[in-house]
Amino acid sequence: MRTTAVVLTVLVALAGCGDKSPAEKASDDAKDIAMVKQMSREPFKPIVPTTITADDINRYGLDKPGCSFRKKGAADPLFIAGRDEGYMHVGSDLKRFASKKESADLPGGARSTYMGLSSWVDLVRLPDAATGADDQAWPARLVVHDAQERVAFQADGVVTCHA
Repeated sequence: MRTTAVVLTVLVALAGCGDKSPAEKASDDAKDIAMVKQMSREPFKPIVPTTITADDINRYGLDKPGCSFRKKGAADPLFIAGRDEGYMHVGSDLKRFASKKESADLPGGARSTYMGLSSWVDLVRLPDAATGADDQAWPARLVVHDAQERVAFQADGVVTCHA
């Protein structure tokens, strides 16, 4: 008899656990999903590009029509944007990015967005006194996003284009 009472008590307790309202169940599910997303995110690693030197430009044939981004006062570019590809030096590697055809056109056939395997690059025009759409140089911001859409690098400088 005592065993039956214990079993019934356990069954009643378990039955009460399943009586969650739809709102409570949705809340629990949302918490579980958020926890899984947080646990599956890679730790943030900043991307620190280095300048592309004249030797790199000559070695890899990067002196094609397009645009280049330089920090203010720098002689060498951090990013070179061409018609189909863009290039950025990260560590010892020269990374190649594919132009995003749906992004804005820049002079020389360059684009404003370039997609890589694990990151992408945006060239964003900053406000200035010039109003002509065919300017060959303007203030800009280089923004590099990681694979999880976080800003991994950003710098202000100048974009210079040539045909």
